[in-house]
Amino acid sequence: MNRIVTVLKSTNVLIHPINKADRDKLREIYLLCRIQAFHWMDSNLFTLNDFDAHTHDEDIWVATCDNETVGFMAVWPPDAFVHHLYVHVAYRRKGIGKALLALAAQNYPSPLRLKCLVKMKRRFSFIKHWVGKLWKKAVML
Repeated sequence: MNRIVTVLKSTNVLIHPINKADRDKLREIYLLCRIQAFHWMDSNLFTLNDFDAHTHDEDIWVATCDNETVGFMAVWPPDAFVHHLYVHVAYRRKGIGKALLALAAQNYPSPLRLKCLVKMKRRFSFIKHWVGKLWKKAVML
């Protein structure tokens, strides 16, 4: 996981393995995205520290656009399980989530797995659409 991957030249998006300097911004993105995505839950229960606890021992891939951290994917390698996929709201619909999923397909054994709650309507539609196109075999949880 030492290499930086250029995925969308037209939008200057790069994906790289997490480094220490990424953590604060990823904590913010994770908190903001969870508040938006889990709208039926009490967001007062969410904290910045959840990022570290929820991604412990996972491979974390960071998406940047014009040197700004805009999203991430966390994968649990033993099960090839995409545990987290979050993109800042200002950078959605630019192919960043798709690029992160494509990277997972290139770097982890098949079948890749992920979960998505049906209550998360937009995210569910995105996952349902792209999983079949990017992954030869996937299991939806």
